Amino acid sequence: MALRRSFTAQGGLTITWVPSRGAKFVSLRDQHGREWLSQTTRPNVGPGRSFGQAEMAGWDECAPTIDACTVQGRELPDHGDLWDVAWSEDGNRTSVNGTSWPYSLERTVEQSPFGGIRLSYVARAAGDRVPFLWAAHPQFVAPAGSYVQLGGGITRVVDILAESQPPLPWTSALASFDSVAPGGFRKVYVDPSMIATSATLVRPEGVSLRMRWSNDVRYLGLWFDHAAYAAQAVVAIEPALGFADSLAKAVSNGAAAILQREEPLRWWVDIDVIETSNAGG
Repeated sequence: MALRRSFTAQGGLTITWVPSRGAKFVSLRDQHGREWLSQTTRPNVGPGRSFGQAEMAGWDECAPTIDACTVQGRELPDHGDLWDVAWSEDGNRTSVNGTSWPYSLERTVEQSPFGGIRLSYVARAAGDRVPFLWAAHPQFVAPAGSYVQLGGGITRVVDILAESQPPLPWTSALASFDSVAPGGFRKVYVDPSMIATSATLVRPEGVSLRMRWSNDVRYLGLWFDHAAYAAQAVVAIEPALGFADSLAKAVSNGAAAILQREEPLRWWVDIDVIETSNAGG
C-alpha cells in the first residue's frame, strides 16, 4: 500500500493524503469519525489511466487545466498533469513540477484560524506571463437531502455544460442534490461577475462541511454527480483560479491566473465541519 500522511486539526478534523498519488486526499474524517470524501471501488489503479478510469473518489489537485485542451501549442491532459504523479514531501508540505506546462505547485496542510484545516498553496512559473488554472477537485459524499449553500450573496450561476453556457438564477432547486436524477450530473460555475466567499455542503443528518478561500480565488465550480461517473453520489465544491474548466477557454475569457517569474502566487482554502444551524456564509 502506498505511504499515507495525515494531519489532525484542533477541532478533530483529520485529513489523509498519498504523496505518491498526486498528493491526493483519500480521507477527510470529522471528530465523530464521519467520512466526508467518497471512497474508491478501484483500489488497484496505477499511473497511466485516464482520469475517468482512475479512482473517481477522494480529492485531487487539478492544474493547469481541468478539461484537456491545447494552449500555446502544448497539449494539456484531462484534469491536468498533477493528479497522476508522485509529489515530493517535506513534513506536511508537498510539491511538484508540472510536466505539460512551465510551473510548479506547493501545498501545505496546516491548522486554520477557525479550528479546521487550512490548505496553503504556492504556484511558481518557469517563464514569464504563464497562464494558469488550478481547481480543487474534492468529491464529497452527498446523501439524499444534501444541498449547497453559497456565501457572498450569489444570485446567478452559469451552466457550463450547455453549448451557449446560459446564466441561471441560483435557486434552491439547483442547490439541491435531489434535483439531479440517478445517473445524471450537473456542472455550474458561479457567474464570473460575482465572487463566492464560501460554499457549504449541508447534509440531512444535521452537519455541514464548509470551505472558505482567500480573495485570490475568484471562481467557483460546483459538480453534482448522481453516480454517473463516481461510484457514489457526490458533490464537488471546486474553488478555482480560472473560468471555466479549460485553460484555453479561461485564457480566451480573460479569466485565467497569470504566473510571473520570481513572483509566486499564493492562496489558501479552509475546511471545517460545523453544525447545520451555524452553516451560513
